[in-house]
Amino acid sequence: MDRLLSEKSTILAVDDTPGILSLIMELLKDEYNLKLINSPKKAIEFLQNNHKIDLILLDVMMPEIDGYELCKVIKQNPFYAKTPVVFLTALEKTSDIVKGFECGAVDYVTKPFIPEVLKARIKTHTQLKLLYDAMAKELQEKEDLLYRQSRMTTLGEMFENVTHQWKQPLSTINMSCSTLQMSCDFDELSVEGVSSVVETILSETEHLAQTLDDFRDFAKNDDETESFNIRLLFEHALEILSFRFVKTKIEVANNIENFRYRSHKNYIIQIILNILNNAIDVLADKEGERWIRADSMISAKEIVLRICDNGGGIKMEDADMVFAKYVSTKRNDEYSGIGLYMCRQIMQKKLGAQIRAYNSTVGACFELAFPIVQEEDKL
Repeated sequence: MDRLLSEKSTILAVDDTPGILSLIMELLKDEYNLKLINSPKKAIEFLQNNHKIDLILLDVMMPEIDGYELCKVIKQNPFYAKTPVVFLTALEKTSDIVKGFECGAVDYVTKPFIPEVLKARIKTHTQLKLLYDAMAKELQEKEDLLYRQSRMTTLGEMFENVTHQWKQPLSTINMSCSTLQMSCDFDELSVEGVSSVVETILSETEHLAQTLDDFRDFAKNDDETESFNIRLLFEHALEILSFRFVKTKIEVANNIENFRYRSHKNYIIQIILNILNNAIDVLADKEGERWIRADSMISAKEIVLRICDNGGGIKMEDADMVFAKYVSTKRNDEYSGIGLYMCRQIMQKKLGAQIRAYNSTVGACFELAFPIVQEEDKL
């Protein structure tokens, strides 16, 4: 952060009076990088290229487009939404000053300005902007670390599933090889017998290879979008967790429609796996009937996946609080809430989608709402 504060800030000054621009140049050239523009239209064209600007000095009284309107245009650009704007103007009425703040300005310096006052205010706002940028960068780095930790947790769970799913095929292959060896020892080999054993071994090795492919596909980077069947994706998540469902005797109903959707498949399956794992953890200790049901609602604008269970519901006054950082719904696990927190972060920041939680009469429900950018055809 100290290094950031030692760097020269870049200031954009927009004023149609050449004398004012010359004065700003003389006052600030030694301490800041300066961009001087003498018309609002040129300023708009300049800012369309998203140049790095730390502070904007803006005259109010300009032809065609006044400073208030220009400020509104600037603030509508997400790239400059947090860039401080300081008005320089001869207008001194309270209503004019208030109007400037309402447009998004952070300060107001009247002409003729005192050089020392202007420099002091610029220094304050540029340092605040650099501090904000440093904090935003640090926050983003922490979010990225949380995402990597969340992904590694999911990879660990998938690897655990792989090891469980390999046990039965390996046992079958071992038994088949033993049978083949015994037939050979007793001179009872036959073409039909060998063919049957080989067919069994090939079938089981294909299953082993598929589980490895699943693990590899999830482990790879997911920068590219791809088209996939949303129902089959959920079915795939169930297969990954199949050993847990068998062990806990949970009934699962997949009522999601066959629908092709283009997005980051691995992000979505990570979210589904997280929700399913949480449901399994809750249902594992439940007596009697245990179930998870998934369905879909499709409109022209979005596809909504709903995953519900009969585990008794979320024990919070506001069910949506499960997405808060470090909040957990599990006993004796302080940090399990990171999973659902990251689910919301991924949905909003990676997929441009929304996730919400609520309680039904018998348990918890999670809804995943994905936007449909263009018309998708059902299978």
